[in-house]
Amino acid sequence: MTSATPTPPDIPHGRGWRLLIRGLGVLAIVMATVFDLGTTGVLIDDLYLVGGGMAPAWIGTTLVLAMGALLVVRYRYPVVALLGVAGISIGLTLVLEYAQPIFCLLVAIHAAARRGGPVRWWGSLALGLVQVPLIVRNVAKSFENPDLGNLLSTTTFFAALVFAAWAAATVERYTHYRTTALHDELDVRGERAARAERQRIGRELHDIVAHSVSAMMMQAAGARAMAGSVDRDHPGDQRLETVLRSLGTIESTGAQSMRELHRLLGVLRGDAAAEGTGGGLTLDQESSVQPGLGDLDGLVDLSRSSGLIVEVHRSGDPHQVDQSVGAAAYRVVQESLTNALKHAGHGALVDIYVAWHGAELQIQVRCRGSRDAARTDIPNGGTGLRGLRERVGLVGGRFEAGWAGDEFVGTAVLPTGSAEAPRGSTTREARQP
Repeated sequence: MTSATPTPPDIPHGRGWRLLIRGLGVLAIVMATVFDLGTTGVLIDDLYLVGGGMAPAWIGTTLVLAMGALLVVRYRYPVVALLGVAGISIGLTLVLEYAQPIFCLLVAIHAAARRGGPVRWWGSLALGLVQVPLIVRNVAKSFENPDLGNLLSTTTFFAALVFAAWAAATVERYTHYRTTALHDELDVRGERAARAERQRIGRELHDIVAHSVSAMMMQAAGARAMAGSVDRDHPGDQRLETVLRSLGTIESTGAQSMRELHRLLGVLRGDAAAEGTGGGLTLDQESSVQPGLGDLDGLVDLSRSSGLIVEVHRSGDPHQVDQSVGAAAYRVVQESLTNALKHAGHGALVDIYVAWHGAELQIQVRCRGSRDAARTDIPNGGTGLRGLRERVGLVGGRFEAGWAGDEFVGTAVLPTGSAEAPRGSTTREARQP
Protein backbone atom coordinates (compact mmCIF):
# COMPACT_ATOMS: atom_id res chain seq x y z
CA MET A 1 0.00 0.00 0.00
CA THR A 2 1.53 3.30 -1.10
CA SER A 3 1.13 6.67 0.53
CA ALA A 4 -0.96 9.34 -1.17
CA THR A 5 1.73 11.99 -0.64
CA PRO A 6 5.09 10.21 -0.72
CA THR A 7 8.12 11.98 0.70
CA PRO A 8 11.13 12.25 -1.64
CA PRO A 9 13.64 9.71 -0.29
CA ASP A 10 16.77 11.50 -1.44
CA ILE A 11 16.42 14.69 0.66
CA PRO A 12 14.95 14.03 4.11
CA HIS A 13 13.37 16.90 6.03
CA GLY A 14 16.08 16.91 8.70
CA ARG A 15 18.87 16.98 6.16
CA GLY A 16 17.25 19.81 4.20
CA TRP A 17 16.88 21.82 7.40
CA ARG A 18 20.54 21.34 8.26
CA LEU A 19 21.58 22.39 4.76
CA LEU A 20 19.47 25.53 5.10
CA ILE A 21 21.10 26.42 8.42
CA ARG A 22 24.57 25.87 6.99
CA GLY A 23 23.71 27.96 3.94
CA LEU A 24 22.57 30.84 6.14
CA GLY A 25 25.78 30.57 8.15
CA VAL A 26 27.92 30.78 5.01
CA LEU A 27 25.84 33.73 3.80
CA ALA A 28 26.40 35.52 7.13
CA ILE A 29 30.18 35.07 6.81
CA VAL A 30 30.23 36.33 3.22
CA MET A 31 28.07 39.37 3.96
CA ALA A 32 30.02 40.30 7.11
CA THR A 33 33.31 40.03 5.23
CA VAL A 34 32.06 42.16 2.33
CA PHE A 35 30.63 44.82 4.69
CA ASP A 36 33.89 44.99 6.64
CA LEU A 37 35.85 45.34 3.41
CA GLY A 38 33.69 48.38 2.73
CA THR A 39 33.77 49.87 6.23
CA THR A 40 37.53 49.40 6.41
CA GLY A 41 37.96 51.42 3.21
CA VAL A 42 39.28 48.73 0.90
CA LEU A 43 36.33 48.87 -1.51
CA ILE A 44 35.24 52.52 -1.35
CA ASP A 45 38.25 54.58 -0.21
CA ASP A 46 41.96 54.59 0.40
CA LEU A 47 43.45 53.29 3.63
CA TYR A 48 44.61 56.34 5.59
CA LEU A 49 46.83 55.69 8.58
CA VAL A 50 46.22 57.51 11.85
CA GLY A 51 49.71 59.05 11.96
CA GLY A 52 49.58 60.06 8.31
CA GLY A 53 50.36 58.26 5.11
CA MET A 54 48.67 55.47 3.22
CA ALA A 55 48.52 51.73 3.82
CA PRO A 56 48.55 49.21 0.96
CA ALA A 57 45.09 47.95 0.14
CA TRP A 58 46.19 44.32 0.17
CA ILE A 59 47.03 44.55 3.88
CA GLY A 60 43.50 45.61 4.78
CA THR A 61 42.04 43.00 2.41
CA THR A 62 44.18 40.24 3.93
CA LEU A 63 43.23 41.16 7.51
CA VAL A 64 39.50 41.32 6.72
CA LEU A 65 39.67 37.99 4.90
CA ALA A 66 41.48 36.56 7.93
CA MET A 67 38.50 37.59 10.06
CA GLY A 68 36.20 35.81 7.61
CA ALA A 69 38.38 32.69 7.79
CA LEU A 70 38.19 32.71 11.60
CA LEU A 71 34.41 32.84 11.38
CA VAL A 72 34.41 29.50 9.53
CA VAL A 73 35.50 27.76 12.76
CA ARG A 74 33.45 29.96 15.08
CA TYR A 75 31.24 27.07 16.29
CA ARG A 76 34.08 24.61 16.78
CA TYR A 77 36.44 27.13 18.41
CA PRO A 78 34.22 30.06 19.48
CA VAL A 79 36.66 31.66 21.93
CA VAL A 80 39.57 31.52 19.48
CA ALA A 81 37.41 32.98 16.71
CA LEU A 82 36.09 35.76 18.97
CA LEU A 83 39.52 36.77 20.26
CA GLY A 84 41.07 36.65 16.79
CA VAL A 85 38.29 38.66 15.11
CA ALA A 86 38.15 41.16 17.98
CA GLY A 87 41.93 41.66 17.89
CA ILE A 88 41.98 42.28 14.13
CA SER A 89 38.89 44.50 14.23
CA ILE A 90 40.14 46.65 17.11
CA GLY A 91 43.61 46.81 15.54
CA LEU A 92 42.26 48.04 12.20
CA THR A 93 40.10 50.64 14.00
CA LEU A 94 43.11 51.97 15.92
CA VAL A 95 45.55 52.02 12.99
CA LEU A 96 43.34 53.23 10.13
CA GLU A 97 41.90 56.72 10.20
CA TYR A 98 38.31 56.00 9.18
CA ALA A 99 37.99 52.22 9.59
CA GLN A 100 34.77 50.90 11.13
CA PRO A 101 35.02 47.07 10.94
CA ILE A 102 32.34 45.59 13.19
CA PHE A 103 30.24 43.11 11.19
CA CYS A 104 32.62 40.15 11.47
CA LEU A 105 32.86 40.92 15.18
CA LEU A 106 29.06 40.76 15.48
CA VAL A 107 29.02 37.26 13.96
CA ALA A 108 31.82 36.15 16.31
CA ILE A 109 29.96 37.60 19.33
CA HIS A 110 26.85 35.66 18.41
CA ALA A 111 28.78 32.40 18.04
CA ALA A 112 30.60 32.81 21.36
CA ALA A 113 27.63 33.93 23.44
CA ARG A 114 25.21 31.20 22.34
CA ARG A 115 26.99 28.49 24.38
CA GLY A 116 29.42 28.21 27.26
CA GLY A 117 29.60 29.65 30.75
CA PRO A 118 28.85 33.15 32.05
CA VAL A 119 32.44 34.34 31.50
CA ARG A 120 32.22 33.68 27.77
CA TRP A 121 28.71 35.08 27.65
CA TRP A 122 29.55 38.40 29.32
CA GLY A 123 33.04 38.53 27.78
CA SER A 124 31.67 38.52 24.25
CA LEU A 125 29.46 41.50 25.07
CA ALA A 126 32.36 43.36 26.68
CA LEU A 127 34.60 42.92 23.61
CA GLY A 128 31.84 44.26 21.40
CA LEU A 129 31.29 47.29 23.61
CA VAL A 130 35.03 48.01 23.64
CA GLN A 131 34.92 48.38 19.85
CA VAL A 132 31.96 50.79 19.89
CA PRO A 133 33.75 53.98 21.17
CA LEU A 134 36.69 53.31 18.84
CA ILE A 135 34.35 53.18 15.86
CA VAL A 136 32.48 56.28 17.05
CA ARG A 137 35.80 58.13 17.22
CA ASN A 138 36.60 57.25 13.59
CA VAL A 139 33.06 58.14 12.47
CA ALA A 140 33.35 61.53 14.18
CA LYS A 141 36.43 62.31 12.11
CA SER A 142 34.30 62.22 8.97
CA PHE A 143 32.04 65.01 10.30
CA GLU A 144 33.22 68.60 9.84
CA ASN A 145 31.60 69.80 13.06
CA PRO A 146 30.37 66.79 15.03
CA ASP A 147 27.95 67.69 17.80
CA LEU A 148 26.71 65.72 20.78
CA GLY A 149 23.61 64.54 18.94
CA ASN A 150 25.64 63.00 16.16
CA LEU A 151 27.90 61.24 18.63
CA LEU A 152 24.97 59.89 20.66
CA SER A 153 23.13 58.62 17.61
CA THR A 154 26.26 56.95 16.24
CA THR A 155 27.05 55.38 19.60
CA THR A 156 23.47 54.18 19.98
CA PHE A 157 23.48 52.66 16.51
CA PHE A 158 26.67 50.63 16.90
CA ALA A 159 25.87 49.68 20.51
CA ALA A 160 22.46 48.49 19.33
CA LEU A 161 24.17 46.27 16.73
CA VAL A 162 26.33 44.69 19.42
CA PHE A 163 23.40 44.19 21.77
CA ALA A 164 21.28 42.74 18.95
CA ALA A 165 23.89 40.09 18.13
CA TRP A 166 24.38 39.31 21.81
CA ALA A 167 20.62 39.22 22.50
CA ALA A 168 19.99 36.86 19.57
CA ALA A 169 22.64 34.52 20.99
CA THR A 170 21.08 34.84 24.45
CA VAL A 171 17.67 33.81 23.12
CA GLU A 172 19.22 30.83 21.36
CA ARG A 173 21.17 30.01 24.50
CA TYR A 174 18.01 30.05 26.63
CA THR A 175 16.13 27.98 24.05
CA HIS A 176 18.91 25.40 24.01
CA TYR A 177 19.02 25.12 27.79
CA ARG A 178 15.24 24.98 27.96
CA THR A 179 15.14 22.24 25.34
CA THR A 180 17.83 20.30 27.18
CA ALA A 181 15.92 20.67 30.44
CA LEU A 182 12.73 19.47 28.74
CA HIS A 183 14.55 16.44 27.32
CA ASP A 184 15.95 15.65 30.75
CA GLU A 185 12.51 16.01 32.28
CA LEU A 186 11.03 13.76 29.61
CA ASP A 187 13.74 11.17 30.31
CA VAL A 188 12.97 11.31 34.02
CA ARG A 189 9.25 10.99 33.40
CA GLY A 190 9.85 8.16 30.95
CA GLU A 191 11.95 6.32 33.52
CA ARG A 192 9.25 6.84 36.15
CA ALA A 193 6.61 5.56 33.74
CA ALA A 194 8.76 2.54 32.88
CA ARG A 195 9.34 1.84 36.58
CA ALA A 196 5.62 2.10 37.26
CA GLU A 197 4.89 -0.23 34.35
CA ARG A 198 7.45 -2.74 35.64
CA GLN A 199 5.83 -2.60 39.05
CA ARG A 200 2.40 -3.11 37.48
CA ILE A 201 3.69 -6.10 35.51
CA GLY A 202 5.26 -7.43 38.69
CA ARG A 203 1.96 -7.18 40.54
CA GLU A 204 0.13 -8.89 37.69
CA LEU A 205 2.67 -11.71 37.59
CA HIS A 206 2.49 -12.13 41.34
CA ASP A 207 -1.32 -12.13 41.39
CA ILE A 208 -1.67 -14.56 38.48
CA VAL A 209 1.33 -16.89 38.50
CA ALA A 210 2.19 -16.95 42.19
CA HIS A 211 -1.37 -17.70 43.21
CA SER A 212 -1.71 -20.54 40.69
CA VAL A 213 1.66 -22.10 41.52
CA SER A 214 1.00 -21.84 45.25
CA ALA A 215 -2.36 -23.53 44.81
CA MET A 216 -0.76 -26.35 42.83
CA MET A 217 1.91 -26.79 45.49
CA MET A 218 -0.69 -26.95 48.25
CA GLN A 219 -2.77 -29.45 46.27
CA ALA A 220 0.31 -31.59 45.60
CA ALA A 221 1.33 -31.49 49.25
CA GLY A 222 -2.16 -32.48 50.37
CA ALA A 223 -2.37 -35.27 47.82
CA ARG A 224 1.07 -36.53 48.80
CA ALA A 225 0.06 -36.61 52.45
CA MET A 226 -3.13 -38.51 51.59
CA ALA A 227 -1.23 -40.93 49.37
CA GLY A 228 1.25 -41.47 52.16
CA SER A 229 -1.51 -42.56 54.52
CA VAL A 230 -2.80 -44.98 51.88
CA ASP A 231 0.74 -46.31 51.38
CA ARG A 232 0.93 -47.24 55.04
CA ASP A 233 -2.20 -49.36 54.60
CA HIS A 234 -0.89 -50.94 51.37
CA PRO A 235 2.89 -51.09 51.64
CA GLY A 236 4.95 -52.02 48.61
CA ASP A 237 2.46 -50.81 46.01
CA GLN A 238 4.55 -49.51 43.09
CA ARG A 239 1.72 -47.34 41.83
CA LEU A 240 1.55 -45.45 45.10
CA GLU A 241 5.30 -44.97 45.08
CA THR A 242 5.08 -43.53 41.59
CA VAL A 243 2.30 -41.19 42.68
CA LEU A 244 4.27 -40.06 45.73
CA ARG A 245 7.37 -39.44 43.65
CA SER A 246 5.43 -37.46 41.07
CA LEU A 247 3.69 -35.35 43.72
CA GLY A 248 7.03 -34.65 45.40
CA THR A 249 8.44 -33.57 42.06
CA ILE A 250 5.50 -31.24 41.50
CA GLU A 251 5.96 -29.69 44.94
CA SER A 252 9.73 -29.18 44.61
CA THR A 253 9.41 -27.81 41.08
CA GLY A 254 6.74 -25.38 42.23
CA ALA A 255 8.96 -24.21 45.09
CA GLN A 256 11.82 -23.59 42.67
CA SER A 257 9.51 -21.74 40.31
CA MET A 258 8.31 -19.53 43.17
CA ARG A 259 11.88 -18.67 44.13
CA GLU A 260 12.75 -17.68 40.57
CA LEU A 261 9.47 -15.79 40.22
CA HIS A 262 10.21 -13.70 43.32
CA ARG A 263 13.70 -12.99 42.07
CA LEU A 264 12.35 -11.76 38.74
CA LEU A 265 9.69 -9.70 40.50
CA GLY A 266 12.41 -8.02 42.50
CA VAL A 267 14.25 -7.13 39.28
CA LEU A 268 11.08 -5.78 37.68
CA ARG A 269 10.19 -3.66 40.68
CA GLY A 270 13.74 -2.42 41.15
CA ASP A 271 13.57 -3.13 44.87
CA ALA A 272 16.64 -3.63 47.02
CA ALA A 273 15.18 -6.97 48.05
CA ALA A 274 12.70 -9.22 46.34
CA GLU A 275 9.44 -9.03 48.22
CA GLY A 276 7.90 -12.20 49.49
CA THR A 277 11.02 -14.36 49.48
CA GLY A 278 10.87 -14.72 53.24
CA GLY A 279 14.65 -14.77 53.48
CA GLY A 280 15.39 -11.10 52.92
CA LEU A 281 17.71 -11.82 49.99
CA THR A 282 19.01 -8.84 48.08
CA LEU A 283 19.10 -8.83 44.32
CA ASP A 284 22.81 -9.57 44.28
CA GLN A 285 22.24 -12.52 46.58
CA GLU A 286 19.30 -13.66 44.47
CA SER A 287 21.40 -13.54 41.30
CA SER A 288 24.07 -15.62 43.02
CA VAL A 289 21.62 -18.56 43.15
CA GLN A 290 20.89 -18.28 39.42
CA PRO A 291 21.01 -21.78 37.90
CA GLY A 292 24.06 -22.68 35.86
CA LEU A 293 25.94 -25.56 34.29
CA GLY A 294 26.27 -27.30 37.65
CA ASP A 295 22.48 -27.60 37.86
CA LEU A 296 22.03 -29.48 34.59
CA ASP A 297 22.07 -32.90 36.28
CA GLY A 298 19.17 -31.98 38.54
CA LEU A 299 17.27 -30.61 35.56
CA VAL A 300 17.88 -33.82 33.61
CA ASP A 301 16.78 -35.98 36.54
CA LEU A 302 13.58 -33.96 36.83
CA SER A 303 12.88 -34.46 33.11
CA ARG A 304 13.50 -38.19 33.40
CA SER A 305 11.07 -38.43 36.27
CA SER A 306 8.53 -36.64 34.06
CA GLY A 307 8.70 -39.37 31.43
CA LEU A 308 11.45 -38.28 29.01
CA ILE A 309 14.31 -40.57 28.00
CA VAL A 310 17.32 -38.26 28.27
CA GLU A 311 20.93 -38.97 27.37
CA VAL A 312 23.70 -36.49 28.17
CA HIS A 313 26.89 -36.42 26.11
CA ARG A 314 29.84 -34.37 27.31
CA SER A 315 33.07 -33.68 25.47
CA GLY A 316 36.05 -31.49 26.13
CA ASP A 317 37.42 -30.27 29.43
CA PRO A 318 34.94 -28.02 31.25
CA HIS A 319 36.16 -24.88 32.98
CA GLN A 320 34.74 -21.89 34.80
CA VAL A 321 32.51 -19.52 32.81
CA ASP A 322 30.72 -16.29 33.61
CA GLN A 323 27.50 -16.67 35.56
CA SER A 324 25.47 -15.17 32.72
CA VAL A 325 26.88 -17.73 30.27
CA GLY A 326 26.11 -20.61 32.63
CA ALA A 327 22.58 -19.32 33.16
CA ALA A 328 22.05 -19.03 29.39
CA ALA A 329 23.24 -22.63 28.88
CA TYR A 330 20.89 -23.83 31.63
CA ARG A 331 17.93 -21.99 30.09
CA VAL A 332 18.64 -23.48 26.66
CA VAL A 333 18.49 -27.00 28.07
CA GLN A 334 15.48 -26.18 30.26
CA GLU A 335 13.44 -24.73 27.41
CA SER A 336 14.37 -27.58 25.10
CA LEU A 337 13.32 -30.20 27.64
CA THR A 338 10.09 -28.33 28.32
CA ASN A 339 9.29 -28.24 24.60
CA ALA A 340 10.10 -31.94 24.31
CA LEU A 341 7.75 -32.79 27.16
CA LYS A 342 4.96 -30.56 25.78
CA HIS A 343 5.12 -31.48 22.12
CA ALA A 344 6.69 -34.95 22.01
CA GLY A 345 5.15 -36.27 25.20
CA HIS A 346 6.13 -39.14 27.46
CA GLY A 347 8.74 -41.50 26.09
CA ALA A 348 10.38 -38.94 23.81
CA LEU A 349 14.10 -39.43 23.22
CA VAL A 350 16.27 -36.40 24.01
CA ASP A 351 20.03 -36.16 23.48
CA ILE A 352 21.90 -33.31 25.16
CA TYR A 353 25.41 -32.53 23.88
CA VAL A 354 27.67 -30.33 26.01
CA ALA A 355 30.87 -29.72 24.04
CA TRP A 356 33.77 -27.48 25.06
CA HIS A 357 35.67 -26.16 22.03
CA GLY A 358 38.41 -23.72 23.00
CA ALA A 359 36.79 -20.36 23.68
CA GLU A 360 33.28 -21.65 22.91
CA LEU A 361 30.77 -23.85 24.65
CA GLN A 362 28.26 -25.62 22.42
CA ILE A 363 24.96 -26.79 23.85
CA GLN A 364 22.88 -28.90 21.50
CA VAL A 365 19.58 -30.62 22.34
CA ARG A 366 18.13 -33.12 19.87
CA CYS A 367 14.61 -34.45 20.42
CA ARG A 368 13.01 -37.21 18.41
CA GLY A 369 9.54 -38.56 18.84
CA SER A 370 6.17 -38.14 17.21
CA ARG A 371 4.59 -34.75 17.68
CA ASP A 372 1.16 -35.09 19.24
CA ALA A 373 -0.99 -33.03 16.89
CA ALA A 374 -4.11 -33.77 18.91
CA ARG A 375 -2.80 -31.75 21.85
CA THR A 376 -4.33 -28.44 20.80
CA ASP A 377 -4.48 -27.18 24.38
CA ILE A 378 -0.74 -26.51 24.45
CA PRO A 379 0.22 -22.95 23.43
CA ASN A 380 2.81 -22.78 20.68
CA GLY A 381 3.58 -19.12 20.12
CA GLY A 382 7.33 -19.52 19.68
CA THR A 383 8.03 -17.00 22.43
CA GLY A 384 10.30 -19.45 24.25
CA LEU A 385 12.65 -19.82 21.28
CA ARG A 386 12.67 -16.07 20.69
CA GLY A 387 13.52 -15.56 24.35
CA LEU A 388 16.39 -18.02 24.05
CA ARG A 389 17.78 -16.17 21.04
CA GLU A 390 17.66 -12.91 22.95
CA ARG A 391 19.21 -14.41 26.08
CA VAL A 392 22.02 -16.13 24.16
CA GLY A 393 22.62 -12.99 22.09
CA LEU A 394 22.96 -10.86 25.22
CA VAL A 395 26.00 -12.90 26.34
CA GLY A 396 27.59 -12.73 22.89
CA GLY A 397 26.48 -16.13 21.59
CA ARG A 398 24.18 -17.42 18.89
CA PHE A 399 21.23 -19.78 18.90
CA GLU A 400 19.54 -21.78 16.14
CA ALA A 401 16.59 -24.16 16.27
CA GLY A 402 14.64 -26.14 13.72
CA TRP A 403 13.70 -29.53 12.34
CA ALA A 404 16.38 -31.84 10.94
CA GLY A 405 14.50 -34.81 9.55
CA ASP A 406 12.44 -36.31 12.34
CA GLU A 407 14.46 -34.52 15.04
CA PHE A 408 14.01 -31.06 16.46
CA VAL A 409 17.46 -29.60 17.08
CA GLY A 410 18.35 -26.57 19.15
CA THR A 411 21.97 -25.40 19.18
CA ALA A 412 23.53 -22.62 21.25
CA VAL A 413 27.15 -21.51 20.91
CA LEU A 414 28.27 -19.51 23.94
CA PRO A 415 31.56 -17.69 24.63
CA THR A 416 33.49 -19.07 27.57
CA GLY A 417 35.89 -16.14 27.98
CA SER A 418 38.90 -18.42 27.50
CA ALA A 419 41.13 -17.97 24.48
CA GLU A 420 42.21 -21.58 24.56
CA ALA A 421 40.96 -24.42 26.70
CA PRO A 422 42.51 -27.88 27.05
CA ARG A 423 40.81 -30.73 25.29
CA GLY A 424 39.78 -33.96 26.89
CA SER A 425 38.29 -37.25 25.90
CA THR A 426 34.65 -37.63 25.04
CA THR A 427 32.46 -39.08 27.76
CA ARG A 428 28.93 -40.35 27.56
CA GLU A 429 26.26 -40.59 30.20
CA ALA A 430 23.08 -42.49 29.48
CA ARG A 431 20.20 -43.05 31.80
CA GLN A 432 16.60 -44.01 31.42
CA PRO A 433 13.75 -43.46 33.79
